[in-house]
Amino acid sequence: MTKVWALLGVLTILVVVAFAAGCGTASDKDQARQGAKKKVESKSQDVRQEAKEKVQARKQEAKNKVEALQEKVDDLRKDVDDLKKEVQDLQKKINAHEQKEQQQQINQLKKALNELKKKVGAQQQ
Repeated sequence: MTKVWALLGVLTILVVVAFAAGCGTASDKDQARQGAKKKVESKSQDVRQEAKEKVQARKQEAKNKVEALQEKVDDLRKDVDDLKKEVQDLQKKINAHEQKEQQQQINQLKKALNELKKKVGAQQQ
């Protein structure tokens, strides 16, 4: 019977040692899982950050393009305004020239009329 008790004690010790060894392995697995999980989370965070930076860079690039286009539009508007002013100035010059020509024609007609009056007056005398 003592042999049975001794074997039972050894068996109990072996079971306790095996259980302890099994728990250590599970703990190592948990640590490995946690390490892998942290790596995945870290990689995910890096990918998110890179994507965010790319989006920001593209936003800034688009903003710069919009600003450049706005400057071009402003320049074109200024050019159009300058051209409108030039057209107005030319129109004034044309009007002034036409008015001058009309005044010259009126003066010529008055002169011709005065000459005709003199001829009629001379013929009546």
